Amino acid sequence: MSYILAICLALCWGTAFLTTKNIVTTMPPYWSTFFIVLAGLLFLSALYALQRKSLRISPRQLWKPWLIGLLLILLPFASRSWGQRFIDPTVGGLINGTVPMWAFISGALLLKGVDRFTWRRALGVLIGLAGLVAIIGPSSITVGADSHFFYGCLALLIMAWSYALGNVFTKKIMVDNTSTSLEANTFHQYVFSAAVLLLVAALFEPAPAWSAFSTKVIISIICAGVFSSAIAFLLLLALLKRWGATRTSAISYFTPVVAMLGDFIATQRIPGNNELFGLVLIFLSLWLIQKPITAKQK
Repeated sequence: MSYILAICLALCWGTAFLTTKNIVTTMPPYWSTFFIVLAGLLFLSALYALQRKSLRISPRQLWKPWLIGLLLILLPFASRSWGQRFIDPTVGGLINGTVPMWAFISGALLLKGVDRFTWRRALGVLIGLAGLVAIIGPSSITVGADSHFFYGCLALLIMAWSYALGNVFTKKIMVDNTSTSLEANTFHQYVFSAAVLLLVAALFEPAPAWSAFSTKVIISIICAGVFSSAIAFLLLLALLKRWGATRTSAISYFTPVVAMLGDFIATQRIPGNNELFGLVLIFLSLWLIQKPITAKQK
């Protein structure tokens, strides 16, 4: 059963880039992000209502889900939507595969005693950075300066950094907080993110026309908001309980592969040699970083 959950989670995460690409081709990025978050919020609201979960939270504790919502929902989703207009889903999935690397760096700096640098892990970080250069560098040169490819990749890097910081701060400020239920925390993360995105989209972008909501876009919104976000979060929690954080983090290896396969099935795009080489380097980087420290290394 655990392996089925892991496969489903990898599919949810890996297909997010293709579905986001489908949405941002017909409507502005911040409106796209708002509808994705709204879909996730409606799903969780219905689920928690059926389960009769309490969503109450002390006003003094609201800053916690708002901060996590900023780092895990609002900022990464908006960055992904903005950047996905200029890059292929394959590239987005590859950059997303570096999240564990950034999470390790953030944890080593912010969570004293939990993670720490060693020569092996430092080498892993350098190899991961080389993988990013292999993916982004050649394409930035060949596609031309006016294609915004580099800026799209930078937006996806912001997404990866935000996910990493969100994971670290979730562990730092919410793991030991038992006064608020997990359901209430999650609900208020989505409410805060949806409210801010609606305000930003209304102020800075024209509202999308009804014609933008084609069947393909509606299905993509549901997939990105419900499956790749809300359900993926529930699957992640289930796996964390069964496997723990270290083993569950290995699913990150499969997200870029799923993104590549989805891109190929939908558009018949074949990954470039630099992308495959970058994928190998990222996998090697994650293996070096996540491999347990032995007694000699301590």
